[in-house]
Amino acid sequence: MGTLAELLKEHYDNHPGMEVRDAVKFLYQSHMGPGHLVDDEGAALARLKAEWDQVEADPALPLAEPLGNGLFRLNLVACKAKSLSPNTLNRLFVLTARETFPDRSGLESGLDLVYTLPFPRDAADAFLAQYRSQGCPAVSHSEAYRRAFRPAYRVVSESYVNLIPILSAIDRGMAEQPRLRVAIDGPCASGKSTLGAALAKIYRCPLVHMDDFFLRPEQRTAERLAQPGGNVDYERFDCEVLSPLCRGETARYRPWQCHTGNFGPEIRLGPAPLTVVEGSYALRSDLRDRYHLRIWVEAPWEVRLQRLAQRGGPGCLARFEQQWIPMEDRYFRACRVKECCQLIYP
Repeated sequence: MGTLAELLKEHYDNHPGMEVRDAVKFLYQSHMGPGHLVDDEGAALARLKAEWDQVEADPALPLAEPLGNGLFRLNLVACKAKSLSPNTLNRLFVLTARETFPDRSGLESGLDLVYTLPFPRDAADAFLAQYRSQGCPAVSHSEAYRRAFRPAYRVVSESYVNLIPILSAIDRGMAEQPRLRVAIDGPCASGKSTLGAALAKIYRCPLVHMDDFFLRPEQRTAERLAQPGGNVDYERFDCEVLSPLCRGETARYRPWQCHTGNFGPEIRLGPAPLTVVEGSYALRSDLRDRYHLRIWVEAPWEVRLQRLAQRGGPGCLARFEQQWIPMEDRYFRACRVKECCQLIYP
C-alpha cells in the first residue's frame, strides 16, 4: 500500500471529474474514521439496509479501496456479490467507529495534499479556506461525484476487510443452517485465538478454546501422547460441548487451567446461531464432520517464532520446539487437517 499522497492520487485518477470536496472527504475519512456516522448501532443498520436494497450485486467491482491509516472503503455492491450480510457489514462499520481514534491534527496538516492534485488553485484555496474556518467538519460527496460514481460503501478497518472471505462463508452458512458450527485449527502461534476472538466480537457468538481441554497430568501417559491428536481431552470436549451443541442443547464444561492445575468455574453455552471452536486438535478425524465450516490458519515460521518467544519465560520456546510442535505436526499429517478445511487464512 502506498503513502496517503499516493492513495489520494490513485483515487483521483480512478474518479475523473471529482472535485476538491471529494478529495477532502477522502482525507477526512482517512484521518477521522467513520465515528461521526455511528450514534446508534440500530439506526446505522437501518440506514445500511435501506441503501443495501438499492444496489445490485456486481462481482466485477473491487471489494475495497484503501484510504490510508489502516482504513478502507468497503464497497456495498461487491459485498452483496460475496453474500456478506448487511448485519455483518454494519457490525464491521460500528466496530471500526469504536476502535478508530480520530486524528484531527493529522487531518488539518493532511489537507495540503489537495494541492498535489491538478485542481485549479483558486478553487482549492477557496474551498480549504472555508473548510478550515468551519473547523474541518465531515463533508458529503459532490453532486458530480455522486452522479458519476454512485458511491455506496462503509469505512472499515483493514483487519476486518481481510476477514471478508471468512465472514462471507459464515453468513452463507448461517443463511442455510439454524445453528452453524465453525472450527479453527492450525499450528501454534499462527493466529487461531486472534481469529476466534475477532469472530466472537463481530458476531457476538460463543467461543470455545481447545486449550481448555488439554490433558490433566494423570492423563498424559506415553500411550496417550503417542496418539496423533491425543494431546487433548477430546472425549470430554465431545461429551460436554460438541455433542450437546449438535443436539441443540446447552453445553456445560469447566475449563482445565494448566497454570493452576485445576478446573475453572463452569461455563454454559446455550444453542446459538453461530458457535466457534478454536485451537489445535479441534479437527480430529472423529470430530470434524460435525462442523459446518472448517478453517485452517497458518503464518510464516518467523512470525510464529517471534510470538512463541513472547509467550512465556525461559525454556518456553524450547519446550514448544522439542515437544508440542512435533506432536502437532504429527497430528496434522496423520489426520490431514489442512486438507479437510474449506478455507485457509490468511
